[in-house]
Amino acid sequence: MTAPLINAAQLAAAEALAAYLAGGGDAPTEIFAKLSFEDGLAIQCEMQRRAVAAGAIHVGWKVGLTSDRARIAVGVDERPFGHLNRVLASPAVIPSSEIRHASIEPELCFVIGDRIAGHDVDPAAVPARIAKVCAGFEINEARVTVGGCIALLVADNLTNWAAVQGSGALVPPATELDRCIVTVTCDGEERLACTAGDEVDNPYLSIACLAATLHRYGLALEPGQRVITGAYARFRVEAGQRWQARYAGIGDVEAVIA
Repeated sequence: MTAPLINAAQLAAAEALAAYLAGGGDAPTEIFAKLSFEDGLAIQCEMQRRAVAAGAIHVGWKVGLTSDRARIAVGVDERPFGHLNRVLASPAVIPSSEIRHASIEPELCFVIGDRIAGHDVDPAAVPARIAKVCAGFEINEARVTVGGCIALLVADNLTNWAAVQGSGALVPPATELDRCIVTVTCDGEERLACTAGDEVDNPYLSIACLAATLHRYGLALEPGQRVITGAYARFRVEAGQRWQARYAGIGDVEAVIA
């Protein structure tokens, strides 16, 4: 299967977004206001094609809109993909001066063992295709003021800058993932303690939904790729901070903001 060709309106929006990211000026909000969620995904694929041509290495995916509240907030009952081109090993040093309006999110990080593809993947079949589940962070960069425009948010790779992969465990059952207690600290001060299933969809469901969205674009989850499956919270970061997260029964992750 091949990804659909980008149309003229999508290409014009991709050009406008690329120009803005390269040189600043006014964000291309007007052109994106006329576009849809699906347009945003097509433009993201075009932006990724350009990134790879410039030397980026695609290493995995993120799943967006992995909670009811997130989908209701934007009025879209979908799980968009984002491309991961940077996965850092924990403890990671994050150069905040290179990231616009940096933020950090605790998320689980999955290592794909066997290919996951198709529009109708059974979530119950996903664990057998996962090699490892790890503690993780996502580092986000607010490159564009989205202003509620879902097409622009999706086109700009759902604000991803990097993922951080910590220690991990063998693949737990879905119910254990939902019961996992996630604790986040900054400089030793607790910032979050939650039960995973209270905040986001079950990760195996999210991965199955991700496979379905990717399938529409001729894409799939390939062995060795990393997948982050939704944030339990988001925190703005500042230079000098040390962020740590513990996922009970799974592992730990750490990021130092330089």
